[in-house]
Amino acid sequence: MFTLRRSGHFWSPIVPNLRLRFPRPIGGPTSTPKATTRSLSFGRAESGSQKPGTNLLAATVSEPRISIYNIPNIWCGHSYIRNQYHSYSTMASNTTQPTAAGTTPESRLRPKLSELAATIAANAKIVEDYIEAQGLPYPSFAADGPTNFPVPQNGETEKIHEARQELLTASKHIYDLATGPNEFLRWLVWNYNDVSTLHVVTAFNIPEIVPVDGDISYAEIGEKCNLPELKIRQVLRLAMTNRIFYEPRHGYVAHTAQSRLLREDPLMRMWISYNTDDLAPASLQVVDALQKFPESGETGETAFALAHGNESLFQFLGARPERAKRFGTAMSAFSTGQGYAVEHLVNGYDWNKLPKDATIVDVGGATGFVCVELAKTHPEFKFIVEDKVKPQLELGESTLDPALKSRFSYVAHDFFTEQPVKGADVYLIRWCMHNWSDKYAGIMIKSLVPALKNGAKVIINELALPDPNTANPWEERRIRTLDMVMMMCLNALEREEGDWKRLFAEADPRFRFEGVKQPPGCLMNIVEATFVDE
Repeated sequence: MFTLRRSGHFWSPIVPNLRLRFPRPIGGPTSTPKATTRSLSFGRAESGSQKPGTNLLAATVSEPRISIYNIPNIWCGHSYIRNQYHSYSTMASNTTQPTAAGTTPESRLRPKLSELAATIAANAKIVEDYIEAQGLPYPSFAADGPTNFPVPQNGETEKIHEARQELLTASKHIYDLATGPNEFLRWLVWNYNDVSTLHVVTAFNIPEIVPVDGDISYAEIGEKCNLPELKIRQVLRLAMTNRIFYEPRHGYVAHTAQSRLLREDPLMRMWISYNTDDLAPASLQVVDALQKFPESGETGETAFALAHGNESLFQFLGARPERAKRFGTAMSAFSTGQGYAVEHLVNGYDWNKLPKDATIVDVGGATGFVCVELAKTHPEFKFIVEDKVKPQLELGESTLDPALKSRFSYVAHDFFTEQPVKGADVYLIRWCMHNWSDKYAGIMIKSLVPALKNGAKVIINELALPDPNTANPWEERRIRTLDMVMMMCLNALEREEGDWKRLFAEADPRFRFEGVKQPPGCLMNIVEATFVDE
């Protein structure tokens, strides 16, 4: 526990005899904290300043006799927090950054504003120092700001991303806590208005109307959209509260980093329009679907089907090629985003334990893009890409690097029917089974059994939901949201480790469940089972 005392030091019983100096003022750019230093350093605390057997962490600030320490203008969600107090404390890890969460579910319900503020300050400093030391683009809301968080995700930056997660979590916690339950719920239910503004902004191509440099009046935007100036102003000024555009002078609109991304990134536009056009209407039918089909695992008995003329998602897309194309592009944007990249599977599984010339069958593999990445690191592996959608296979084969063609083959196959490729070393399934209820996921695994040799691996690259209160809350919200979407659209689900173990056991007792692994920085998991037929 850190405590800032009038002496200007942080003391902690966690790290032995260590002194930490904070490198610069903690606070917003427009204010000057009472305590500042100019360098980050670690050193031994004087042993005479503590009782025998007590370990202290000392963090010295430059003005040792302060009476009030200010942390002004820390941005947390949609609110500025200004703290003035004599002392504050925050949880700390003995190897990484201070954390905001308690150690039990009950303790997480009673955070202190001062502890959260200290966690924000400490972790923001860790992240900021790395960005500046590496010369990376500094995060910004301005139009020229980076479109992604600038710190790359790899083994060397794992601790920096842990600090970032703590920063995000503490920021959300302090906003929620300072808001209070009554006000929080009153405004939570109005979040659909944020989706509505995104819908208007993308449907009327407003990001393309606003110039990259300079600004444009609401009246001009309205004229180009064939909408009244007043309504354009109503929509955009709400969007601006989410930093989508800003008003540099009264009556004029200019780009921010978020709105510029909507202008320049077609994948993001398609992701948003897929959600606003196809999924948002389904979200209003969840209650009706649960009342009408409470036990169903069928894709045609869902909230999505009720919202779209009783067509399942697959039927809906099959009858609308343009929507299907947009769906594919949107899923590509989602599945290659931070935490979902293929590199986590390529680098996170021990492929070297397989035979040197192993054969990998990519079940439901679309164009085979996963195997293409794997082929780059394992030059003797052979790959068979299977998919029911022939145009996907044709696209993959036609765009394949000629140097890889001798190691690849493409086979049309429905994964609910018996596997045609016998005796492969690995049957890989990525981002397929979460589209189906347990009834159909079980059929998918059973269809593999006739083809499996002794020792064959079934590797599934999908989510394995964490136990409650174990994941970082920021990450947990994302995966719980995805779980809800799967139920809403397909009567499907994201599964826990126990669910995966049960599916294999029910499919065939000869499966030996090897467990679930989550590579560092990845939101997905690697589920592995071995077929044992001796």
